[in-house]
Amino acid sequence: MTSTFGPGVWDQLPPMAQETFIANAPTWLDETRDPDALTLDLATLKSFDRPTLVTQGDASPPMFRPIAQRVADAISSASRHTFPGAGHVPHMTHPDDYLNTVSSFIA
Repeated sequence: MTSTFGPGVWDQLPPMAQETFIANAPTWLDETRDPDALTLDLATLKSFDRPTLVTQGDASPPMFRPIAQRVADAISSASRHTFPGAGHVPHMTHPDDYLNTVSSFIA
């Protein structure tokens, strides 16, 4: 948690969230051991022709910014939105802004 979200974050999580992270730890470990885990299939993404919204929070861990950019660049129909003050889970930390943004995009 510290390496992704910063020092002290674990202690701020509600017990239910901590339990979820612990229960999912084996899956996370499997994902990190997958040699293709960090590979993007840009050719397949380029063939996707539906409206797409790629979002991120401006307080999200830095590793996600270039990934979101590569995904958006690969999909010609992609729109981008950055949630000010949000981290990696804007739907949880900024639910009203997230709902408004996604709803506007869908409409």
